[in-house]
This record gives sequence, C-alpha cells and structure tokens, in this order.
Amino acid sequence: MAATTAVVSTPSLSVRRGIATASPSHRRRPPSRIPRGASSWSSPATETADVDESDDDESSRQNTKLYRELSAPPAWATTTDNPPLRGNFAPVVGECTLDDLVVDGVLPPGLDGVYLRNGPNPAHEPMLGARRYHWFDGDGMVHWIRLKKTTNKSSDGTTNGENGEKEHSSYSYKCSYGRRYVRTRGFAQEELRGAALYTGLRDINPIWSVLVPRLLAKLARPLDPDSPFWVIQSKNTANNGVKYHAGRLLATYESGGAYELQLGPDLKTLGLCDFNGTLSTKDHWLDNMTAHGKTDPMSNEMVYIGYNLIDVNGDGVTDVTVGVIGADGSRTHRTTVPVARPSMQHDVGITATRTVLLDAPLVFDLARVMKGGLPFGFEGDQTARIGVMPRYGDGDTDVAWIDTGEPCFCYHVVNCFDDPANGSRVVMDVCKADATNALGMAKGFEGGVSGYGDDVSFFNGAVGESDFGFAGEYTSNHPNAVGHGRDVATLWRWVVDVNAKTLVSSERMCAQPSDFPCVNPQKVGLPHRFCYTAAYKPGTEPINRMDVPSFDRVLKHDLRTGEVHEFALGEGRACGDIVFVPNNRRLREKSKSGKNAGGDEDDGHLLVLAHVLAEDRAELLVLGRDERTGGFARVATVHIPVRVPFGFHNEFVPGSELRGVW
Repeated sequence: MAATTAVVSTPSLSVRRGIATASPSHRRRPPSRIPRGASSWSSPATETADVDESDDDESSRQNTKLYRELSAPPAWATTTDNPPLRGNFAPVVGECTLDDLVVDGVLPPGLDGVYLRNGPNPAHEPMLGARRYHWFDGDGMVHWIRLKKTTNKSSDGTTNGENGEKEHSSYSYKCSYGRRYVRTRGFAQEELRGAALYTGLRDINPIWSVLVPRLLAKLARPLDPDSPFWVIQSKNTANNGVKYHAGRLLATYESGGAYELQLGPDLKTLGLCDFNGTLSTKDHWLDNMTAHGKTDPMSNEMVYIGYNLIDVNGDGVTDVTVGVIGADGSRTHRTTVPVARPSMQHDVGITATRTVLLDAPLVFDLARVMKGGLPFGFEGDQTARIGVMPRYGDGDTDVAWIDTGEPCFCYHVVNCFDDPANGSRVVMDVCKADATNALGMAKGFEGGVSGYGDDVSFFNGAVGESDFGFAGEYTSNHPNAVGHGRDVATLWRWVVDVNAKTLVSSERMCAQPSDFPCVNPQKVGLPHRFCYTAAYKPGTEPINRMDVPSFDRVLKHDLRTGEVHEFALGEGRACGDIVFVPNNRRLREKSKSGKNAGGDEDDGHLLVLAHVLAEDRAELLVLGRDERTGGFARVATVHIPVRVPFGFHNEFVPGSELRGVW
C-alpha cells in the first residue's frame, strides 16, 4: 500500500482584517520550502520543492509579515498587566484562513476530518477596562484545522476511496487552518455599536447603567433568549465548548444556550439551537448547556446538563437540568434535579443506562455578588457528592446521592460505566483536585505559598518537595487528598453503590498530576481500559489569584496494568484539551452493524494542539501507538504559522460528515 509524502508548501492566505468583512477567495501559491520558524523535525518522506530562491525569499518575507500581524494582540491589550491578556492568553485580531499548511511526517489514511478548538477572544476592549477582563469573558472564537484526504486512482482507473470496496493504493492530504467568531446576539450588538456593551464575570454585581439597557435588549427576544433569566449584564459568549452531534456543530457556554455553526470553512453562525423545535420558551429562560455533553456510542443520544445558580424560592435549593438529545437531534427528555447548594457543575458522566452528576463545594453566593464580591467560594468544610439516576429518570424522585466525604473539586469527568460484575455499582473516573479558585472567581486563595493565604483553615501547611516538582504545597487534611494544592488535579476513581447509596472505594489512579482527559469515543459510558490526559508542567502550580497552570506533556494511562506512558511536547510548548480519534474503519464497522464496534480500544490517534510560545505559532501533533512500547509515537505534525491563543475545549468531526460542505 502506497502512502502519501508530506505536503510541503507555503500557506496561502485569506484574511479578514475587520470582523464583518466577507472572506476573499483563496490565493494559491506554488509550493516552497518550509517557512522560517517551522519545526526542524521532519520525516524521511518530507520533500523540498525546487524553486527559485529569490522568489522564495520574497514570498517568505511577505508571509512572515502577515503571520506577525495575524499573531499580534489588539493595541488595547498590550498595555495591561492583567494575566488573561498577556502572553499566549492575549487575543488575536480578526479572522483568517490559511491553506496548504506544511506537514511533517505522514498523516494516516483514516484521519480525514476537521479538528476544532473553541476559546475566548474578545473583539472589543472590555467596557470597564482591560484590568477588569476575565478569561471567560472573551467572545467565542473557533479555530479549525481541516485534514482533507484526496484518494488517487489505481492503475485500473478506479477510485479507491474510504467507502470503496478495494483498498486504496495512494492518497495525499491538503491541510488548512482558519479561525472564526461565534456571532452570538451579544457579539452582533457590540459589532454594530463598535464597542463592548456587556460587563464580564468580575463585574456581575448590578451596574444600573449597563443592566437596564441589557435587560431591555434581552426582553426584545422574549420567546427565545440566549441565556437564562439570571444572566443579563454579561453575555452568552459561546466560548467554552464545541460539540458535534446529530449533524450539528454546537458552540456552548456555561451560562447560556448552545449556538449552532454551519459546517464549512466559514463556520457561519446559524443562531441559537432549538433542537428541531423541541425547546420551549420556558426552557430558554430557565436552562443553559455546559461544555461537556456526552454522546452514547450505542444509541447516539447526547446527555447534557445545565445548572441554575439562583435560589428562586429562598429555601437554599437550586437545581440542575438534565436533558437528552436523541440521535435525530430532537430533545427527548428533560428533568430538573434539586440541589441543596448552588454549585458549579461543569461536567457530567453517563453509563449505558444512567446519568452521573457531580455536586462539589464550589458554591455561588448571590449576597456577596450584590455587594461587589467574588461570585464563588470553595467551601472546604463541605464535601463532594455523586448523584446517579436512570437516563430517563425523574429528577425529584430517582436520584441517588452518595457523599464522597472528600472536600475536593473535579472540572472534568474521564468516563463512567456500570460495573459489569455488580449492577448496583457505578465506576466514575475523574480528574480530582483538592480545591479550586475557579480561575480567580472564588474567594480566598489570595497569595502566600501556593496561593492559599490565610483563608484555608481546612488545609494543613505540608510544605515540601513533591515527586513531580510541585513545591510548597498545601495539602488537604483528608486522607484521600490529592496533595498538589489548588487547581492541580490527578486521575481518580470512585466506585459507588447506587442501591445502598454508599461509597465503595476511592482510589488514586496515577501519581502524576494531569487534567483535560479523554477516552476513545466508542467507550463513553462503557468499561474502558485506556484514557489520555494532559500533564502539568512542574513549577507552574497556581500562586497568585489569576494564575493558570501549564501543560507540557500528554499521558496515556493503561488502567488494567497501571502503566503510564508519557509524550513530552518539547521545550517552550504547551497544550490544553486533547481528543482521541479512533481508526475510522472501526466507525464504519459500527455504522454497518448498528452496534458498538469491538476491536482494539487504543487503535487510533491522539490530536494535541501544541502552542510554540516563543515563536507565535502552533502545531497539531498527531500521535499514534508505538507498537514496541505501547506508548506514543509521533506520526505527523501540521504546522500553523500563526499564534493560536490558549482556549478551552476541542472536537473532531470525521470527513464522512463533511462531504459536499468542506
């Protein structure tokens, strides 16, 4: 079987310098050498085109200038010392498309598709100034990398495509990059005005000169507001999650409804998603959708949650909405689960039969907000609870709550499954930290060693050097503490008995701290052997209020043997969320049989967006399995010659979903 050689060319460009300008047609350039600043690593298959050096140098100079402009932050963000506007957190200006990306190595035949990553990118200077900006405030911007496979004809003249009967004989890839804003209603209002009209999360206390006009704007769409009743002064930025389900690409936000994006290089914002008309006006006013909807690989149903932070009745009880979106894209179930505290619930788990909630003590305080204080507090004298209910259960009567007895917080669920040996038990894998300050939105953690200050009576001062270089930690006095301080998590497993409502076991699964987990999507809700996480860079544990740890390696965990394999991104590189893409032959077997395909769970590729910090560029790393060690092997690197700011969550849409549109 012949394989493609790497495509080596200088990217051609189409740029939107202004937000509203339509994208011009792409300009193709002849292949040239890898641009300056590209990685020196290359595959033996890489070829260098033979072109005139003077033309090549001039083209390279022009491209370097354009790449610098596309990577630069807006002028208003360059004079502040606010951490979420500095370094690679800083936004970029405008939208762009870059074609003919340089590829080192050989992209595998089953990776045709598009990688997408959502994140904040403020289009305007914050209303109350750059010092008041919070990382969560930025307008949603989706960065995409299209990996487009072209299958060549065989000697008999037939085309051997992915769905053809014959094995392909040769193929090649064209790779492109683009970035587009999610044009929410708030974005459109500010674009028309040419300035910010909403405050951010550091200023959600009532500012009447802002709140009143924003309330009137919200009431102008009374049938389908894009955020629940308690979100007025700040906007739905749609900057947190990106999720593909039932033919729809969704951009989600913690405090708002999901926006639908049209698949294609322009990622046109189609508007607020109503899931085939199955959301009512009441739903729009009451509900939101967090970033981590979970898709059942057997039924193709997506389970999502949203949480209400306002105690409407004054009884101390708020609620979490649990919904199910069917395989046809229509909502088939909605229920509300009473919760005894207004806790942030960023993620949700599913099994083949159940929904799993996680109520941890990061608690919203409305009274403090009204006085201008921080919205959340990590209540270290309280503990995390796990709620388990049938997927189509009733939120009032069918939820079993199990107290872990552990003060902790988990932003991300790895996976959950029904215990095959005991039907009353559920296994829940998470990334667990001893505490969180919610990226500066929670009280306490004001400084001092590891950022705790004096507001940590529930912590011991166990100061020392850890095995992984996380020095000067404060450690929870609970025996099941993680031990790496706030906002530094590790892989953890809880087993609960739903019938007895008891915690069966609580076990650390890896000594090395990590977060941003993923599993093979065909294993979501099912027993899994492997999972993949991003590992923290030692020495970057949070100290000051707005500190965010860095991730410079990825880990592969074999939960059966306990082996952990590591892949270091390289000096000066960092990553965030990661995604595992299974070999699409397995996907075709599944679609043909109507069942979840068996086979090798680790048969696929891990996609990692690596930020090359000192060079204002990025790389999409394609990591496969090293057949000798069982660990990682770098298969290919796709070079993005412009800066991609840090962001939140990612998705991969296979090429079978893109035919005719991308």
